[in-house]
Amino acid sequence: MGDLFEAGGKRVRPALVLLAAMCGRYELSRLAPAAMAVELTHAATLVHDDVIDRSATRRGRPTVAAKLGDEPAIVIGDFYFAKAYESAAASGVPEVVDTLARAVMAICAGEVRQQSIRYRYQTDVDEYMQRIEAKTAVLLAACCDIGALLGGLDHVNRDALREYGRELGLAFQIADDVLDYTGTEDEVGKPIGHDIVDGFTTLPLMLAEIHVEDGRRLSEMEARALVETVRESGAPARAIEMARERARAAREQLQGFDKTDAIDALISLTDYVVSRKF
Repeated sequence: MGDLFEAGGKRVRPALVLLAAMCGRYELSRLAPAAMAVELTHAATLVHDDVIDRSATRRGRPTVAAKLGDEPAIVIGDFYFAKAYESAAASGVPEVVDTLARAVMAICAGEVRQQSIRYRYQTDVDEYMQRIEAKTAVLLAACCDIGALLGGLDHVNRDALREYGRELGLAFQIADDVLDYTGTEDEVGKPIGHDIVDGFTTLPLMLAEIHVEDGRRLSEMEARALVETVRESGAPARAIEMARERARAAREQLQGFDKTDAIDALISLTDYVVSRKF
């Protein structure tokens, strides 16, 4: 666990729990374990994802699977999940555990669907949006929902914050997928073109309308050449505009709230997720 947290990260998920609660009643003794729970859940999914994808690096460091092997990595990921539920229970509100469990089930179902279309490159944008909702948006929505629940917000405001988190997650993942085509390896923390090597089509490749034969497994050299073609097509810029649309939709969910430091921070997050280096 020390290695995991020394690797850093944006810590967006626990921040969302705390910021959502600040829109209501802020009790750190209940919020802190819930915030830890969502970050541990995220960490668990990353550890398991790296086993599935056979990833060698994450955030510029060797993955748990690369360092210790697949079997220990699976057990470590399981430990993180267990620790997450223990922390969620420490909030003293059973619905926190329920919300987190439902999010994890949705993430797992999404991963099963994603694996079923691996090396099928002719998928459409609707399928892609469903995929990234399960991959990223579900957990961000749960973070906001948990924070709003613990903050004592009414159903209207709680629903608005949950939807804010969902839209923020969609914007976040689209932008992350663009970085896989436009960033450098140092910025992304893993090899550029990682998704296409793993057999997954993301939005920039879809918008570039480049045909890749289904069932084909691209080498790293072929993937890098494809990345350059996508870069030159202008598709990443169009994808980022779609991310900005989702970020605007997230901001619209905050219009019913009074102007506070917490709301300002949530608004700033919508700018941040689409303004990382492109």
